[in-house]
Amino acid sequence: MSKVFISYKHRDGQVTQIHGVVVEEYGITTARNYVNILDPLLTDLGHICKAEDSGEDMGGLSEEAIAAKLADRLYDSTVSVVLISKGMHDVGKPEEEQWIPWEVSYSLKENTRGGRTSATNAMIAVVLPDESGTYDYFVTDHNCWWCHARTWHKDRIFKILGSNMFNRLQPKLMNCRNQSCGKTNIHTGNDHSYIHPVKWEDFVADINGHINLALERQEELNNYDLIKELV
Repeated sequence: MSKVFISYKHRDGQVTQIHGVVVEEYGITTARNYVNILDPLLTDLGHICKAEDSGEDMGGLSEEAIAAKLADRLYDSTVSVVLISKGMHDVGKPEEEQWIPWEVSYSLKENTRGGRTSATNAMIAVVLPDESGTYDYFVTDHNCWWCHARTWHKDRIFKILGSNMFNRLQPKLMNCRNQSCGKTNIHTGNDHSYIHPVKWEDFVADINGHINLALERQEELNNYDLIKELV
């Protein structure tokens, strides 16, 4: 059993609309609806979902009060799942002033309270499909018959997320044997990134499998160049 914190952009509507599921306040499906899907799935598998309740509103709270509530949830969590969505950035607002990077940084740090220090969380980045139903804003599948290479455009997301992808100190690399493909230095395995990226559809198809892999990476922190501070 894991305690799973979910980091996401609550109001991001640049996601695939889910038939029959509407957030009345916004009139469209948002990233929050994907959290509502994950919550019972995690519970049925024996995990504890640390996301706020769907009706919980922190909009009227000060930033200090919000930070305190988030820290309480993060402190005793063991796994952090970050939902990457097309509109997750607040355009024009520095990353260090946005909640998702703050939550990622907190998840990666060891935090001490009352003489007890929490461990660095296991981490997973789950990419949500955009409003057109694709992942093209962040993922490019090259469809090579031999290497099945996939490019994750980590420069398009928050720096602290991208910095902790493909950060294994001794990466496992291969070159494609298909001459028409020509891809080189392809990262292999399920341990190339501490914050491992996965498409939504693949994550929900095997939630326990992805959580277990994240916990395995957590046991091998020294294999990664972790960036814990906001940059």
